Amino acid sequence: MGKGKSAGNWGHDRHADNFHKKLDKQREKDEILAQQEEEEVRPKKKSKTKLSVKGYHRAMILSHDTHEKKEERRVKLHMTKVRRQLDKLRTRLERWDEVQERADYKKAMIEAEKQRKKEEEEAVPGFKRKRSGRLGPETWKLRGPARPAQEVYDFDTRYVDPYIKAHKDALVKAQRSINAFHIFKDKFGKLEGGDDNDGEENQESADDKPSPLLIDTCRLYLAQSMQFALLGIEGRKFKTARETLLDIISLEGYGTLSPITNARCRLMRMYLDANRPGSARRLWEKLPSDYSSVWIRYSAALLEFVSWKVLGEEGSSEKSAMDLLVEAIRGNVYCAYYLSFHDTFHQVMEYTEEVDDAEDSTLEQAIEYCNSEQMGSWMGTEGAVEWVQSVVLHTLNDKSSGSGSSVGADNHGKDTDEASENNKNNILQRGDLDWETGLDQLERDFDEDKSNDAESVNSNDDSIDGNDEEEAEVDFLMFAGMFRTSMEMLSDAGKFTL
Repeated sequence: MGKGKSAGNWGHDRHADNFHKKLDKQREKDEILAQQEEEEVRPKKKSKTKLSVKGYHRAMILSHDTHEKKEERRVKLHMTKVRRQLDKLRTRLERWDEVQERADYKKAMIEAEKQRKKEEEEAVPGFKRKRSGRLGPETWKLRGPARPAQEVYDFDTRYVDPYIKAHKDALVKAQRSINAFHIFKDKFGKLEGGDDNDGEENQESADDKPSPLLIDTCRLYLAQSMQFALLGIEGRKFKTARETLLDIISLEGYGTLSPITNARCRLMRMYLDANRPGSARRLWEKLPSDYSSVWIRYSAALLEFVSWKVLGEEGSSEKSAMDLLVEAIRGNVYCAYYLSFHDTFHQVMEYTEEVDDAEDSTLEQAIEYCNSEQMGSWMGTEGAVEWVQSVVLHTLNDKSSGSGSSVGADNHGKDTDEASENNKNNILQRGDLDWETGLDQLERDFDEDKSNDAESVNSNDDSIDGNDEEEAEVDFLMFAGMFRTSMEMLSDAGKFTL
C-alpha cells in the first residue's frame, strides 16, 4: 500500500464522485470534437480581399470557359459547319445533274416567294393567324389490311413498281450527270472565255459550256473553301489550311493570271509566317512569271535576297535576286517606292486598315502589302529595305539607262529595240519606275466609269449601287492623293538624288 494512502474501503459517495468526473471529461472531449468538426465544415471568415483573390485564381485554374478556350471552340464549331456545307456542295458537283438542279432551284425560288409573301402578310398591323383545321380523309394513310389492293398485289394494270421506276430514273440521271471537278479543272468557276491562257485552242463546244447555275455553284464552293482555309489559319490548323488552299489553286489553275480567289497570296503569307522558304519557292516557281501580285513577287524577291545575302546558299546569287526584284517592280511600282521610303509614307497614309483583298497591280494592293506583317519581314531583314532603295535610286539617277518603256520611247526603233533587249535581260529602266502615268490612267478610268454611270437608268437598285461605287471612287482618290503628297514631300526633300 502506498505511503499516505488510507486503507479504508470506498463507499457509495466516492464511487459516484469518480463516475461523475469521468462523465465530465467525456463531455468536454465531445464538445471539443464537435467544435473541430464545425470549423472544418464552415471555415472561419477571412478578409474579403484575400477570399476574392483566392477564388479568382481557383476559378482561373478550374474554369473551362476561358477566353482562349471560347475562341478555340468557336472556331472549331464554325469549321465543322463549313465542312458540312462543303461536303454537300462537293457531292452535288461530283454528280451534277442539270435537270434536277434546275428543278430544285425553281422549287426553292417558289418556296422563298411564298415565305416572303407570308412574312409581308404577317407584318400588316392587325393580322390574325388562321387556325389550321383538321386534315380531311384524303390525307389519311391506310395501313395493314385496309390498304388498297393495288398496293399489295400487282394484278392491277395501273400499278407501277416504284423500285423499277426509280432504277430507270437513276440510269437516265447517271447518263446526264457530270463531275465538275474533272471537266472544269484549271477553269473552275469561270465563264466562257474567262480563262486568260486558253486562247483559241481550248474552245468549248455548245454542249460543254457551263450553265450559270453551275458556275454560281462552283464559285460558292470556292468561297466556302476559302472560308474553311481562313478558319484553319485562325485556329492554327495549318495542315488543313494548306491542303485546302492547294486544292483551290489546283482547281483555278496554276497558269491563270486572273484567279477568282486569293488562295495563292494567303498560302504565300502562311508559308512566310511559318518560316517555310522552300515551300514558298516551289509555289512561286509554279506560277507564271508575269503574275503581278505583290504578295508573290515581292515575297519571292525578299526570300531570294535572304538566301543570297544573309544565308549564302548555293544556287542563289545577286543576279537571281535582282531578276526577281525587277519582276516585282514591273508588276507594281507603287510598292517599290512605299518600301524604299516607308517612313514618309507611314506619316502621310491614313485609313490603310480599310484596304482588304485589293486587285493586282493597283495602288491599294501596295498599301495593303506595306501595312501588313510582310513589312515587318522586310524591316527585320538586315539590308533588305536599303537594297530596294539603292536599286530605285540608282535607276532614277542613271542617265545611261534611257527612257526604256516610258511614254514616247516606243515611237523610235532604236529605243524600242533597246527596251525589248533590256526587258529580255531583266534590266530595270527609268520607265519601269514611272508611277504617274499609271496613276493618271487609273484616275481617267474612274472618271469614264463615273460618266457612264451618270448616263445609265436611275432606278432604286442602280442608285444604291452608284452610291457604293462612289464610295469606292472616293477611297481610291483619297489614297491617290496621299500617294502624290508623299512623293512630292520626298522630291522636295531631295530623297531621289544620290
